Formats: sequence, C-alpha cells, structure tokens
Amino acid sequence: MILDAHTHICPPAIRGDRGAFFRGEDDFRLLYENPKSRLIGATELVAHLDQAGIDGACAFGFPWADDGHTRLCNDYALDAGERFPGRVLPFACVNPLSPGAVDEAERCLAAGARGLGEIATYGAGLGPEVRSGIRPLAALCAEAGVPLLLHTNEPVGHSYPGKSGMGLADLYQLVKEHPATTWILAHWGGGLFAYHLLRREVDQVLARVFYDTAAGPFLYKPQVYRHLLDIAGAERLVFGSDYPLLGLPRYRQDMDAAGLTAAEVAAVTGGNLARLLGLAPVAA
Repeated sequence: MILDAHTHICPPAIRGDRGAFFRGEDDFRLLYENPKSRLIGATELVAHLDQAGIDGACAFGFPWADDGHTRLCNDYALDAGERFPGRVLPFACVNPLSPGAVDEAERCLAAGARGLGEIATYGAGLGPEVRSGIRPLAALCAEAGVPLLLHTNEPVGHSYPGKSGMGLADLYQLVKEHPATTWILAHWGGGLFAYHLLRREVDQVLARVFYDTAAGPFLYKPQVYRHLLDIAGAERLVFGSDYPLLGLPRYRQDMDAAGLTAAEVAAVTGGNLARLLGLAPVAA
C-alpha cells in the first residue's frame, strides 16, 4: 500500500480566479500569488494517484483567515472523500487564529474528516498566540483519536515563501502539553527529530509524533532519511509529497540515494501511515 500524507486540493471557484481571494488573505497571497504555484482539484489529484501507483492521499485545503473560505475548502475536501472513497482521505484545515476554528474542526470531524491539517499560519509562525489557538485543536484531535498535521519549518537555512520564524523549543513545548495527541509534523518537523538523541525525556514527549517528508528534496540532503530512521525510528516517517508541488518519483530518488531497504521504503511510503490511520492494506 502506498499512501501520501500531504496533498492540497482546491475548489473550482478558487482555482478559476485565485486573485479574487487575495484580499485579506496575506498567507494565501504569499504562497499563491505566483501563477506558477499550482492549484488542483480532486479529479486531478486522483488522476495523479492513478499515474503514480498511489493508493490514497490525505488531502486538504488552506488555513484561511475568512471562515467562509475555510468552510468552502473543507466542504470540497469532504465531498472529494465521498466521491473518491479510499483514494481521497479528507482532512479539515482551519486557521488556529480564527475564533471559529474549533467549531469548524468539530463540524468536519463529525462529517468524516480523517484528521486536522495542514494547520499553519505562514506569516505568524508558531508564536504564543498561534500556540494558544492550536491547543484546543490538539485536544480535540486527542479526543477524536485522529492526527493533527502541523506545518513546521527548519529555523535555519535559506528563505522561501511560507518559511517563518519558528523555534523548535516552542514546537517541543506544544507537543509536550498534549501527550495524548498524535502529531504529524510536516516538512520533517523542522529538524525536531534530531533531539531523539538526547538522553532524557525527549523519547517520551515525542512518543506520538510522526514526521512527513513534504518538500524534503528542496530542503534536505537525501541522507536525512537514514538519519531520521536511525535516530527516531523507522516507524516515525511518513511519505508526504506536498502535491502538486512534487510527486513520488522525486522522493523515491532520495530514498534510493539514502540507501533505504525495501522494507524501510514500504514503511515510509505507506505502512506507517496505514497503521496510523487504521487502514487495511490493499490485497495483493
């Protein structure tokens, strides 16, 4: 079974005229003002899955400032899950700074969302107000028994749209406050996995943390696969493409360059996420 933990889909109204949605949406403008930044629909995503031999993908919209835009995208993702059962696994995406975030998350989980994410505030990073907004979402995920997929980024290195000031200490403290929540930390957790090397506490605090590979080829050398698997454990990494940003072949290239075994590749590209989401493997 091959599964993708991290893909983005968007309803037709936004795909057809993205500029009409820039007003009051600084984060959306930041990431999508460039016309080369692709926006795709559910049908395009499933066509990609078919072409790439991927069984299913977690799919979600955008953390809008406007609650109406948020509901539009979440309804689209939920509808996609009904139209393509087992292929599109809808997640509910909300902005943690929105007063309506928890109510919207509850609505979507009741309607069949498989988790929350990608929770992000690309301009605000992970400051105190953002962490405060994430806390009730984390508690909701723990109660519902679903994962929270959180945007993270490495605190050093080159700049790019969507990279914000984000301290790993703040991320660690947020996770520590919610020991019953299952987290998928996007984009390799910003490098948080390296702290599994510390002797005390960290393994326990990060016991329910998974890391996804989204955008990894743009961020890390291929050796990062071997380092994370050796440091955090082969069961902790899940393939996330950030599609339509990149596809599976580019990630497999890095996995091969890192020397992953066939069993490790199978775990990363589907086995770990299937176990996390409680999905049955596809019969041979």
